Amino acid sequence: MTTQDLIREIRAKNPQISQEQIQEKLKAERARTGGLLRDETLLRLIAAKFGIEVQQNSFHNSGILSTSRLFAGLNDVTVAGRLIAVFPARTFQGPEKSGKFATLMIADNEGILRVVLWNEKAELIESAVLKAGQAVRLLHGYTRNDRFGKTELHLGSKSQIEIEPEEKATKYPQMEKFVVKINSLTSMSGNVHLAGTVKAVLGKTKFTRIDQTDGVVMRLTLADDSGQIALVVWNEKTAELENAAANARLLLVNAKVKETQNGGVEVHVDSNTFVKVL
Repeated sequence: MTTQDLIREIRAKNPQISQEQIQEKLKAERARTGGLLRDETLLRLIAAKFGIEVQQNSFHNSGILSTSRLFAGLNDVTVAGRLIAVFPARTFQGPEKSGKFATLMIADNEGILRVVLWNEKAELIESAVLKAGQAVRLLHGYTRNDRFGKTELHLGSKSQIEIEPEEKATKYPQMEKFVVKINSLTSMSGNVHLAGTVKAVLGKTKFTRIDQTDGVVMRLTLADDSGQIALVVWNEKTAELENAAANARLLLVNAKVKETQNGGVEVHVDSNTFVKVL
């Protein structure tokens, strides 16, 4: 569809929107995305914001994962990169349907993208077909916003996953490219990627939640060449680190920085964090 076709379709489905309004929003979206997206793609985004469904989007991404190129509402998306984190599959049970899902994180030279695998695609993680470090192409996915408003890629029954030859992995960065220094962390840092050395293992404690289920928390001290910080590890993640002795080197993907009661910060590791002992 041409730009004019899309404008006509938007106005036909919502006559209250004037052509001038559409043109103003198109100009604003061009500025926001730095001219990287075609007007046809931007008009589909504008239509979605008005709650208007137009012809399905088709967008091929050759590996550029920056947020200026991917946004919610795209269909038939293809990305390529290195798997830097792979999380265990989980099952869900709803009132109308049940199933399975798993998440992973893929990186190229521009950034990191969270990917959600549904049902049979999630089984590729259970069977260890997909592993951290592999170069992959993810085809025919669709994008959505997560609950925090960040774009993520979803792979369903029509999607495909291709594991590329080992030499292709050299095209993509190691996870270390995206780690931050400990001394840069603040209460506003949110989710971060860290690499450091365990300086102390401070022990593990069991506790009982409000719903009377049992939990466990473990504390360590993590250091890099800029400083050190308290590491708080929760529940099933403690099993991955209980044998981590002093001087073990860790890579943490998607850990969360939280403010302490005395105004400092500490790093929390939970089920959304990928842990690798280097």
